[in-house]
Amino acid sequence: MADPKPSQPLTKQCTSSRCRRASRTDTLRSRRAAPGALLCGSCRRALAADLAALPALHHDSEQQLVLPARQRSLVRATGHRPVAPPVDDTALEARHDAVVRLASWARLVLDEADSAEAPPERTVPGLAAFLGRHADFLAAHPAAGPAADEIGRVAAALRRVVAPPRPELVPLGRCVEPDCDAEVSLPARGGDLVLRGPMCTAGHVLTPRQWLLVKRRQQIEQAGEPA
Repeated sequence: MADPKPSQPLTKQCTSSRCRRASRTDTLRSRRAAPGALLCGSCRRALAADLAALPALHHDSEQQLVLPARQRSLVRATGHRPVAPPVDDTALEARHDAVVRLASWARLVLDEADSAEAPPERTVPGLAAFLGRHADFLAAHPAAGPAADEIGRVAAALRRVVAPPRPELVPLGRCVEPDCDAEVSLPARGGDLVLRGPMCTAGHVLTPRQWLLVKRRQQIEQAGEPA
């Protein structure tokens, strides 16, 4: 009987949660890690793309720190002293978190990588550029999955600050303003329009009385009666 052939070492699965989530939902097969790494090629490229995008995202998010004028009236000021413009806590937290998370991974690289490179500046551009140069080290490190996932979450948080997702709109009916037949809608799950009331696509913000007229007209139309 012939001796069995020696078994070949199995390629490890990608350790990023992007691949694990995809395999659990059957939207994508769990991918194998690239040779010499613990990330698949797709997650390795996503890591590099996130690091490359972070400086611009962090820069653009600075424009979102001060709340829009329409939201400032919701912030109560006390006394008569001039009050600084209120700051958007979500933007502030996302910007601070970006520095903290990137600095943590940069420290890991400095402590464990075989590199004589000087520590980067504690800024998002400096940290992201440093980590980008050491992306191959991160992709092969035992913590490759958590690193890719956390840096991806940092980039996603800043993207939401820079370009918040538009809420899904629920149509309510036709506008009741004179000579306007535009669609009236409200966000399905919150949003600025909830604070102002229903608004049509032509820009009319309806009063509570007008909203009742829209609902009444909609009920009539659904019942098959003439409007």
